[in-house]
Amino acid sequence: MVYNSPWRRMKEKKSLELVIRILYCFSTQAGQRELYGEVCMNPTHYMSCYKCYARRAVPGLCLILLLWGLEASAAELKRITLGYPGIGPMATGFWMAKEIGAFEKHGLQAEIIYISSGPVVVQALLGGDIQGGSAASNAVINAVLNGAPIVGVAGTANRPYHRLYVQPEINRIEDLRGKTLGVTRFGSITDNLTRILLRRNGLENAVTVRQLGATAAVGAAFQQRIIAGAVTSEIRAGAKVPAKILVSLADLGIPYSMHMITVAREYYRRSPDVVEGMVRAYTEGVAALNNQKDRALKIIAKYSRLRDSTSIEEHYRDAVTYLDRVPRVEPEAISTILEFMGKPGMPHKTFVDDSIIERMVGDGFVDKKK
Repeated sequence: MVYNSPWRRMKEKKSLELVIRILYCFSTQAGQRELYGEVCMNPTHYMSCYKCYARRAVPGLCLILLLWGLEASAAELKRITLGYPGIGPMATGFWMAKEIGAFEKHGLQAEIIYISSGPVVVQALLGGDIQGGSAASNAVINAVLNGAPIVGVAGTANRPYHRLYVQPEINRIEDLRGKTLGVTRFGSITDNLTRILLRRNGLENAVTVRQLGATAAVGAAFQQRIIAGAVTSEIRAGAKVPAKILVSLADLGIPYSMHMITVAREYYRRSPDVVEGMVRAYTEGVAALNNQKDRALKIIAKYSRLRDSTSIEEHYRDAVTYLDRVPRVEPEAISTILEFMGKPGMPHKTFVDDSIIERMVGDGFVDKKK
């Protein structure tokens, strides 16, 4: 703590008076006449004569005032860190919000960081390493069922856009019997959707599910033919091992919540405006994705690390097709997950607080962004 002595306060007052006087000289006609109508020739006089001081100091003063204003502006922004669990289409809303300055517009200085999977995002949230994040909905629900004090405040998509990619020789889902499918982590979206698909086709105990880590590791395992396939948004296996889409999960007509923007309940209680700013910024990011395609393609290339234009275009197409412009978590999309977990019928509000979304819809915020 710095002691604010009377001498220091006096110096600050004199400095402030000098700044005000100089600004007066440069901002009013009377001040300019007062400044330029008389020239002081005494080279030792400029430190006490505001006219001379202003003539010599104005370039530096302008720079100081500019930096002072920038610092004050930055100080007003609330610093937060947000995590997202993949580099697929579901992350694109966060990327867009970051790049178009939507977080700053809502009073936030947001750092967005990639975290390898949904369950790890939940762990980071519980550990206080991040203030919010886009986490796999099934991971959030599982954590809440186990007592975690977190809540979803918005969602990304209410239908599964993932696909089952397989090796070229596999032509039917029955051909997977006795083989291995890869997932990022147990409890992740890829794991949950893989098991739902296998259960619907009577193969739950006939196919091995292997945890591999990040999305890139799944692609590498596919390329090395360690796995027969994977349920994922995209598989980066290279041209030498072309992946074949066997099933598009969106075609199954299953309502399924993909990701939820999630925060700790206590943080939400203490900082409701910050949390609402997160959701509104994200919503603006999704709107920009739909309305500014050329800019979106460049942002996708930056964050996804895709290089070929075809893959970037496919990423964009999936993002605009499946990301909901009103980021509401639909109850039926949660019910699918709860039924798979053997917990049907639990109240929606156990996992989701819809109040921010309802306010955004009610005040016309969402409609203005379309």
